Amino acid sequence: MVIFRHHMRREASALIGWAVAVIALVVLQTSLFSVLQTPALAAGMTSVWHNLPPQFLQFVGGALNVFSVSGWIGTIDLSGWITLIVGIWVALASVSVVVRDVDQGTLEFLLAMPVRRGRLLWERSLSLVLQLALIYIGIFVAVVVAVALMGRSVSDLRVAEALGALLLDQAALAGTLVLISLFLRDQTYAVLTTVTVAAVFIFIPVFVEANAPLAFLRRLTPFDYDAAGSLMVHGTYPAGQVVVAALWAAVAFLAAWAVFARREL
Repeated sequence: MVIFRHHMRREASALIGWAVAVIALVVLQTSLFSVLQTPALAAGMTSVWHNLPPQFLQFVGGALNVFSVSGWIGTIDLSGWITLIVGIWVALASVSVVVRDVDQGTLEFLLAMPVRRGRLLWERSLSLVLQLALIYIGIFVAVVVAVALMGRSVSDLRVAEALGALLLDQAALAGTLVLISLFLRDQTYAVLTTVTVAAVFIFIPVFVEANAPLAFLRRLTPFDYDAAGSLMVHGTYPAGQVVVAALWAAVAFLAAWAVFARREL
């Protein structure tokens, strides 16, 4: 696991920076729940919330209940900006799996060592998934601590399940972007491509309605449903969504492994 450990060390500083930023945002957003629950603000918020554009409501998880702790976490913490920010990190981290070394001319040096191509991609992809998991563990701790500091209560298991569903969505995105990046050689172009694809995947369910003529496009992204938000509010575990996301991630990473093991980059 030398490649795995080396990649973890190489990406540690970037991971810590992104994780700290995401965790700070989660703590801030969670803490706003107490501020916005005063009678005057709650009344005004109700009026504003029901008049927001449907695209914005979909971006933050749909018309969920933001006046309960679980609803607030599902709508504000586990949807929208957090998903987008983590998705951008996934796009950047996917490029570092192979393309950065191709662009810098160090891939040949790595492959000159007694390391198989497939092993290189496998261990680095495993490192990417572990880094993603660490970010979501940080989000879980941030939510639980922030809720406790407010003197409120929420089901830790439900939060963990919701974040696990989101983790699988992002893992599916990561596998897809790693696969796409293998066909690119320039790091700058690869970053632009992966960030664009990540944004498109995240925003398709926002701007394409389920009953629209182009509704089939929603099936082309792991972010088709906001399973985390619905789980927090309704308590129904999205088993089908989780299975699809897990299979998507597994197939994408396996396809990337097969392409890299057989393709001269």
